[in-house]
Amino acid sequence: MKLSNSAPASSDNVLARMAPEMAVTFSPAQVQALQAALTPRCHPVNIRLSLPLGITRVYLVLLAGTEGRSESRRRQETIQHPLWTPINLLVIASTIGLGIFALLAMLQITNADLPAVLNPKAAPAGVPFKADRTSCEESGRTWREGDCLDFDHDPTF
Repeated sequence: MKLSNSAPASSDNVLARMAPEMAVTFSPAQVQALQAALTPRCHPVNIRLSLPLGITRVYLVLLAGTEGRSESRRRQETIQHPLWTPINLLVIASTIGLGIFALLAMLQITNADLPAVLNPKAAPAGVPFKADRTSCEESGRTWREGDCLDFDHDPTF
């Protein structure tokens, strides 16, 4: 008995690698179930990285897609692979920290004002009594193109 031609090549050999007396005992429904089990899953998000870490390498895999596992299988896998382990917490915290660091570095490189980025609707108010960069920045305001600007003012003032 042989799997259909629509199955991946690796699954065509499964029954051929079995003892012939065992392979012939598979019903068509069992062969179909075997095909389904051996068909690779396609995830819309499939990121696989191999990263150097000192004298070794580590791998990182991020898969995302529609959930197809049963409730009982999800429960079993949650027990086998808990999310909140010390290593997982370290990876999650590091990822968040690197993301924040990258955002701040991007803002620094582009000379963007953080208050203007966080509240884009607020128009800056000029502060005419701060005529030099030092006194402007010491007061927590932003010096730009010869003007002292206040992004934190109340627009209803």
